[in-house]
Amino acid sequence: MAIIIADAGPLIALAKINQLDLLPALFSSVTITQAVSDECLLSPYADKVLIAEALKKGWLRCVENPVFKHQLSKSLGLGELSSIEYALQKTGKTLLIIDDALARKQALRYQLQPVGTAALLFAAQHKGLIVDAETLIAELNSIGYRISATVVAQLKQQKT
Repeated sequence: MAIIIADAGPLIALAKINQLDLLPALFSSVTITQAVSDECLLSPYADKVLIAEALKKGWLRCVENPVFKHQLSKSLGLGELSSIEYALQKTGKTLLIIDDALARKQALRYQLQPVGTAALLFAAQHKGLIVDAETLIAELNSIGYRISATVVAQLKQQKT
């Protein structure tokens, strides 16, 4: 079974549209680093309450930030850096939930498997957990969380 590691962006995005509970429905548990937890919980937005509840429920679990051993881009935030580094230090299969383009590029450079919020929504639709991923993506776009039409078109073609 793969270790699922999430960055703050996708967690916050899913919380903003009240879909954070898709994660335990798709995966038994999701791991975040302390830097990601801090980024999520220090947010001035109400969605941090949903993330705090997920931590209390236990399906979202927080681990200490890893000791950095790899040369990752200094342009990334601490949450992205710690998520990628944590994934690199795990043995076995990992899945990295991350949206930032540069962070995804770094993850791919190290042969990690990144997946974004949009792909998760299409996976949830495919499993019958939600009715329409595109509607939720449009909702995210309307609140300023940008997912490109190109990404949506690619995901529709893949039929997750």
